[in-house]
Amino acid sequence: MSDQSLYEEEALRRRVHDTNDDAEESLKPTTSLLGDTKEHYGSLTEDLVRNNDSDFDHKAEIEKSMSEGKPAWDPEEEEVIRRKLDYRLMTWVCAMFFSLQLVRNNIQNAISADFLIDANIPQNTYNLGQTIFLVFFIICEIPSQTLVRRFGAEIWLPIVMTLWAIISMFQIFIKESLFFLFTRAIIGACGGGFVPGMTFYLTSFYKANELSMRLSWIWATQAVTSVISALLASGFIQMGGSLRGWQWLFLLEGALTAVIGILSFFMLPSLRHKVVSRVFTAREAAILRVRVVQDDPSKRNQQERVKLGSGSLLKSLTAVIDTLTDRYLFPIFILGFVGFVPSQTASNYLTITLRQLGFTETVTNLLTIPYALINVCMTIGFSKLSDKFGVRWIFCLVSAIWVFTPQLLLEIIPDESSRWLRFALITIILGYPFYHPILFSWISANANNPDRRSLAFVVYSISVQFGNILAANVYRESDAPYYHRGNGVLIGLNVLSMVIILAIRQYYVVENRRRDKLWEQLGQDERDEYVKSSNGLGNRQLFFKLKL
Repeated sequence: MSDQSLYEEEALRRRVHDTNDDAEESLKPTTSLLGDTKEHYGSLTEDLVRNNDSDFDHKAEIEKSMSEGKPAWDPEEEEVIRRKLDYRLMTWVCAMFFSLQLVRNNIQNAISADFLIDANIPQNTYNLGQTIFLVFFIICEIPSQTLVRRFGAEIWLPIVMTLWAIISMFQIFIKESLFFLFTRAIIGACGGGFVPGMTFYLTSFYKANELSMRLSWIWATQAVTSVISALLASGFIQMGGSLRGWQWLFLLEGALTAVIGILSFFMLPSLRHKVVSRVFTAREAAILRVRVVQDDPSKRNQQERVKLGSGSLLKSLTAVIDTLTDRYLFPIFILGFVGFVPSQTASNYLTITLRQLGFTETVTNLLTIPYALINVCMTIGFSKLSDKFGVRWIFCLVSAIWVFTPQLLLEIIPDESSRWLRFALITIILGYPFYHPILFSWISANANNPDRRSLAFVVYSISVQFGNILAANVYRESDAPYYHRGNGVLIGLNVLSMVIILAIRQYYVVENRRRDKLWEQLGQDERDEYVKSSNGLGNRQLFFKLKL
């Protein structure tokens, strides 16, 4: 649907609303929900008054309706705006994630084109380069997120995208090990913080029951990127001329990423800086912001820019420590570290295992397609169900059980079993519903503070990366080709994941009951005073319910 059609539909909905006093009440933003309008909607007035009378009218219309307890918009109008948000924002976010995966993974395609031989890079140096990439990726997660809070994701993320694209193109000049290690470090540093930064950015536009499915679209892009990058690589590597195949690969994929990075400056919308993007009208921007704050009042100042000063480093370190020790989020961090090791190990060794089972190179490549298709469908489906029912733990548990069953069968079947049976079991493991997006959404729902939410995304992302390091070391060469010892470890980790999920659920239930009991013991005056004085408590506020 074109933008003009969206605007016409919005206008029609508003005319219908003006003549219908019985509009839907389910999405009605009211001051009774959020208290004082100015307190909860921050600088909404300053954001919308831009020397344009129509902007002021939109803002005034919404605030007047809220103050009178009337619907400020109808559900149909919100649906039109949400569809436009999906079309204009999520499509481009997926393109940005595509470029990230393209640059991160093109080194493997370059190796198949004799990159290591032509660039005089020994195997041990290549392994060191991959380690350096991961180290810089992890250590730059927190600084990158700090800069996201300072400048805004719509400015900072396009900057780092353009930087890693330029470095990717400069890889065509690699002729010795030192320059190779340098490029791996810079690309890793630029990529660090991209995913948590983008996730934090999306939480400013989507409500809690809309986020999981949107995040699943991003990780579905990862599977699509694997297919597209292989096709691009096969074409680029075959190009002749003055450059080697791997040089064409680095140059052209880097150039494609640079184009996406530069366009991102103009494509990413901002509710704070209209000069960055004029995707939404003033009324749409007001509705987008108000509806998110109505759903989660802790997001009311999330668009505000955090200034960096002389005490910023100390404050940042303190905030990181506080996030690490957040007793309500820490269990999810542990789950992120443990939960994905079984599936990531199977993914790391899929092609190696299939080759060891006697499949040819061509057949092996074809056999990697089925699991990707199943994984995309199940990940999006589970995330959508999680959003629909507003529950996270049960879908995480079912995903863990999904992996556990074929993992156990893989361990107990005889060694002489059909290789197709082993392939089927591995495919089921890798086709599981990837609950990574659901955990991001779970963290967002239970942070109840924009700074805590921002850093929690980073800590969680780092915990997953450490889990990936563990996954790379479970299967050992001495245990090949059936990896019985490794599978035993993975089964144990899977059981531990299920225990952690159930423990988190029970922990939250007990804590919510405790808070309800304490809250009921307070008189009305005590409650009013507590609400005014507890803004800094975040998810420890007595009236805040931990989401399951």
